[in-house]
Amino acid sequence: MCGRFNVISAPLTQFIMDMIGDESFSVSVQSHYNLAPTEQVGVLRHDGHWSLSPMRWWLVPHWAPEPSTRYSMFNAKSETLLSSRAYRDCFKSQRCIVPISGYYEWRTIDGVKTPLYIEADADQGLALAGLWDRWQKGDQVIESCTVVTAAAPPEMLAIHSRIPVHLAAEEIDSWLAPTATAQSLLPLLAPTLRVPLRVTPVSSYVNNARHKDPACIEPTGPSRRVG
Repeated sequence: MCGRFNVISAPLTQFIMDMIGDESFSVSVQSHYNLAPTEQVGVLRHDGHWSLSPMRWWLVPHWAPEPSTRYSMFNAKSETLLSSRAYRDCFKSQRCIVPISGYYEWRTIDGVKTPLYIEADADQGLALAGLWDRWQKGDQVIESCTVVTAAAPPEMLAIHSRIPVHLAAEEIDSWLAPTATAQSLLPLLAPTLRVPLRVTPVSSYVNNARHKDPACIEPTGPSRRVG
């Protein structure tokens, strides 16, 4: 599960630039310390050239009669990418990267539901595997995305049973390659940590999705390294 993101402008901008490796590509990232489903998130694509576009974080399939939040479409289970009507076409040809600074999960500690902030231990961001689609009805156009999740590896099970698939730098081109086959992509969805993570308990202030300021990542206890 992955239901809230954190996007911090300066370090994430550099992370994206390093990921792309093209000094001619200009990136502008706005900080959002508590980004929730249905809000706009920056999505990185490569179709002959790089682009970073804002998209609705809650997939609206191109065939849907109308935008809806009836079904949870902000995460896509890796196990169903080939069988789900909502995801299979996107998995074949509309893959993307959702670059974030970190994400939040909630764990019950001593009877209290505690928010945890999860980020890369050494890098300046995480490159999440995503899918995108374009819905249109008349003049209304919605580009939207979903984040691919996988079963959590053993070291993350105490936090949640699933994790967003975050790719290592050398895997990003493979995920975005237009000629990639499903068979070649499936190993990228294995339940493993590509980079060590840092997990920090933070204030319950983040529980309210209307709170968007740096207080969302204020630590309430020591961090620990995972992986």
